Amino acid sequence: MNLYKKIFSKSTSKEHTIFIVEDNEIYAKLLKEFLMLHFPEIHEIKHFSTGEDCLKESFQIPTVIIMDHLLNKNQSGAATGLSIIKKMKIANPNLNVILLSAQSEIEVVSKTIAKYGGIYIPKNEEAFNKIEQQVKQFLK
Repeated sequence: MNLYKKIFSKSTSKEHTIFIVEDNEIYAKLLKEFLMLHFPEIHEIKHFSTGEDCLKESFQIPTVIIMDHLLNKNQSGAATGLSIIKKMKIANPNLNVILLSAQSEIEVVSKTIAKYGGIYIPKNEEAFNKIEQQVKQFLK
């Protein structure tokens, strides 16, 4: 009977996963370490360098997706974060998305995020703290 309880409780518990979509490897690693430190209950944090790679894994339905806007640093033909968000939100409108970017055209970002849902956080010295607060909200 104990074995049954263990199996059943594991299958019904919500395992949280965070996807980080960021083409700057160092920034992505820092963010991942920050999240691991502040959210030890997170089951898995996955990093993707392109939105296309993230799309391939989106069947896992992450708890939160943290997406950079400009993802063509390493691959010039890579899609923008906004175009990936649009595709993911059409497939699953309930995804929790944070657009993390140094995008200077904030009006374009704001309108798109408002249309497809999500949060915009500018890449600056407050970004990680704002991400922490937003992830806490998503985990509630």
